[in-house]
Amino acid sequence: MSTKFNDLIPILICEDVQKSIDFYCRVLGFEVTDRMDDVGKTGWASLRHGSVQLMPGSPTYLPEPEKTDGKYPQSLYYFYPEDVNALRDPIIAKGEKVSDLQVRFYGMQEFEMLDPDGHMLLFGQEADETPTPE
Repeated sequence: MSTKFNDLIPILICEDVQKSIDFYCRVLGFEVTDRMDDVGKTGWASLRHGSVQLMPGSPTYLPEPEKTDGKYPQSLYYFYPEDVNALRDPIIAKGEKVSDLQVRFYGMQEFEMLDPDGHMLLFGQEADETPTPE
């Protein structure tokens, strides 16, 4: 391939875009850089936190994906924060459910959580520690 990709911006299909905007801004510190709102739960937004961007959008703005009831999600979103420990505690303090912080066999200290629409969010940082027993 003769061209390079410069960026990747995940587009998250959301049942309630306003709820997702609130979650990403209030819980994870994203800022709204652009938005198109209809009424109620529909709309679209561009969110940014440092160099990371996300676009939550309702199915009326995007091609609606097939439902995957009872199956693995089609994708996961892996964030690389500067300090995974410093990120986790404030999220818990905001009342959100997160997994335990664990060091994986591949050398990453991680935790995970779901956003309001069930998108799996993983947060990880390189670690020199011994892996957490399973």
